[in-house]
Amino acid sequence: MRKLFILALLAIATYATAQKKSFVINGEMSSTKLCYSEDAVKEVKLEQLIDGQSTVIATAAVENNKFTFKGEVPETAELCTITGFDNGSIQIFLEEGTIKVGPFDAAYPVAARIGGTPNNDTYQAYLDLNNRCINESKVRMKETYEKMPAEIKGNLEAETKYASPTFYVNNLHFKAAIMDFIYSNIDSPVALYVIKYSMVPTFTTDVIQNFLDAVPQDLQNSAIYKELVNNIRSANLKEGAIAPDFSGRTPDGKEYKLSDFQGKYVFIDFWASWCAPCRREIPYLKEALAYSEKSDNLLVLSYSIDNKKPDWVNCIEKNQLIHKNWLHISTLKGWNSEVIKLFNITGVPFTALIDPEGKVVEFGLRGEEMVKKLKAIVDGTNK
Repeated sequence: MRKLFILALLAIATYATAQKKSFVINGEMSSTKLCYSEDAVKEVKLEQLIDGQSTVIATAAVENNKFTFKGEVPETAELCTITGFDNGSIQIFLEEGTIKVGPFDAAYPVAARIGGTPNNDTYQAYLDLNNRCINESKVRMKETYEKMPAEIKGNLEAETKYASPTFYVNNLHFKAAIMDFIYSNIDSPVALYVIKYSMVPTFTTDVIQNFLDAVPQDLQNSAIYKELVNNIRSANLKEGAIAPDFSGRTPDGKEYKLSDFQGKYVFIDFWASWCAPCRREIPYLKEALAYSEKSDNLLVLSYSIDNKKPDWVNCIEKNQLIHKNWLHISTLKGWNSEVIKLFNITGVPFTALIDPEGKVVEFGLRGEEMVKKLKAIVDGTNK
């Protein structure tokens, strides 16, 4: 019986291993010489964005102008970077299969062609499209300057006015090409990266939102989709708008997101242990929370922008910032916290009251005004 049990466990382990998806990246260089020195590339690195930080996940030696990376793919295809050069890097989608890079000149890695897997083929098609738009724009601009009347040449204001229709046409052609590409590849994660890098800088948030609405459900769980949605919410942030989602960890390491508390009012208190005005708000918060003792429709979510955990935890303990409706979270990144950008915070304390649907009710509530508002929420008399 025991032998059968062990065999069953081995079978399960073998099956689980077989289900893991792997990738291989085969790169080849026509030259390994760097751009700004006489040295040659001897090692390349594969970097991935983890928790907002570029992290080396693998290294590979360069032998006979070639290198190879192998590993397990993440749950969703992600844009990673091959580094180790002195003049740029190479971006690829980390996904199942054999990914081909090059041959390319190590002095100009950004010119490397990629392919071999679905998303990398699609990404290369986008790069080709982008380069084609740039070259076509240069041709139109060259033709415009060749036709420019001699009497206005050298007059910057007159030249700009004469060339402005060409600028407009170039911009319009680029926008149309990008929209068509995204529409044609909306089922690919590549589309999300094109939205981020080519649409966000030049399109209105309304247009971007229309394309995000067309993204299939399975891609809406990806980190980049959530980032794009949050960026739009941040750009449109005002009372009555949906608040950007964000996350942080409690002192004991448990992660929470703002969206975890939909269905109740959330009073977000952005603060720091070193902030004296923040500490002056503590008695008012305690008063409001004491009033909510028998209620569960209100949560105070204190997000600390501290970067030293002992300072943060000691302040909580010393001032007894504890209540069943009071939750403390942080990423301990100080002013580099992503939430700072999402809520356009320039100083603390900063507060935002969020309704059960995730919409911003009011910014800047403090002191007695804040207590009055939170008590009204507990009583159900808030209007």
